[in-house]
Amino acid sequence: MKKVGIIPNIEKEKSKAAAEKIISFLQKKGFEALIEKEAVEALNIDIAGCDEKELYSESEFIVVLGGDGTMLNAGKIACEHNTPLIGINLGHLGFLTDTDTSGMESSLTKVIEGDYKLEKRMMIEAEVNSASEGTNSFYCLNEFALSRGNMVEVGVYVNDEYIDDFFGDGVLVSTPTGSTAYNLSAGGPILKTDSNMLAITPICPHTLYARSIVVGADDVVKLVIDRYSKTDLSAVVDGMHVSAVNKDDTVIIKKSDKYVTIIKTNKMGFYDVLREKMFIKGGR
Repeated sequence: MKKVGIIPNIEKEKSKAAAEKIISFLQKKGFEALIEKEAVEALNIDIAGCDEKELYSESEFIVVLGGDGTMLNAGKIACEHNTPLIGINLGHLGFLTDTDTSGMESSLTKVIEGDYKLEKRMMIEAEVNSASEGTNSFYCLNEFALSRGNMVEVGVYVNDEYIDDFFGDGVLVSTPTGSTAYNLSAGGPILKTDSNMLAITPICPHTLYARSIVVGADDVVKLVIDRYSKTDLSAVVDGMHVSAVNKDDTVIIKKSDKYVTIIKTNKMGFYDVLREKMFIKGGR
C-alpha cells in the first residue's frame, strides 16, 4: 500500500479536523496515512503514529497542514529524502502552500491522478565559523540573517571580493523563495522563485546608499563581524535563532546541493500568487 505523510501544525485549531478529513480521504483512495506519534497524541487522532524517519523516507509525498512556517520546518527534513511537499494553508499568507482546507480534497485528487507540477526550490547553506561555538552549518529555504536590536557593522564579500561594510541592525541573504519574506520587509527586491539569484539586504542601514545587492546563486557570500562592533549578533535561519555570532566571526553562504520540492496543482503563476497574497490579502 502506498503511503502519504501528514504534518499538522498542532498549534492551529483547524489541524485536527483537516488531518482527520485527509486520513479518511486517503484511506478511501487506497493509501495509508502516516503521522508522527507526537502529533497523533497532541491532536488525539485515532491512528497509529510513526517516527520522523518513517514519515519522511516512506511517504510518496507529504501533506503539510499550516502556513509558510510549517512548510519551512518540514522542508529542512524533506530535502534530505527528496520527498515532495504539498501545503494546505491554515495560516495567513501561505506563499508556499497550494490551497486552503476548502480545496484540499480537490488538490489531493489531482496529485493522485498525476495532474500536478513540481517546483524545486533552491536552498542555501550557511557555515557559521565562531570562535566560541566552533563551526556549524545550516540549511535555509528562505534566508540567513545576522541581526540584533543594537547597531552593528558587517563586512560583505562576494567570491572573496570586498563589497562594503554595512552599518545597521544586520544583514540577510535571501533565496528567491525567501525574497517575499524578511527580505521584502527589509526593503529588498522580489526575485522570481525559479531564478538563479541571491539577494544581500542590509537591515535598517544607517547610510542612505546601502541597498540590496543581487548576485548569482553560484556566488559565495562571506559576512564578517567587525571587531569593533559593540554587540554580538544572532544567526537566524528562516526566522529561527540557531547560533550566537561574535566579533571577528565569519559566515560563508553558498547555494546548497539540496532543494525542497513543492507540489503545485493550481494553474496560478508566480505573479498571480504575488498579486493575490501581497495585494489582495495584504490589504490592497
